[in-house]
Amino acid sequence: MPIKPRRPMGGLPRNAPPSEDTVTAKKPVGRPKSAPSTIVNVRLPLTLVAALDRYLDRLERQTGLKANRGMITRRALELFLASHAPAVTIAKEE
Repeated sequence: MPIKPRRPMGGLPRNAPPSEDTVTAKKPVGRPKSAPSTIVNVRLPLTLVAALDRYLDRLERQTGLKANRGMITRRALELFLASHAPAVTIAKEE
């Protein structure tokens, strides 16, 4: 006894491929092509996260640009470390 196929032999209907005019540019995926980086997990108190979120909301309203916790945290850490770097003194040779 022959087995009845589960769906018609034609398969699913196929759409014609879009023309080159209608193809949209794809955004690059993956890590950004910048300096090497790694992920660092940090436990933050909920009050600090809430303050960070309020700052992000205010920043987005003021500038109209999207930002996220990671962007702001990276920038804040950069500024903190730059402001607390030891002053470089040049010793004069006599």
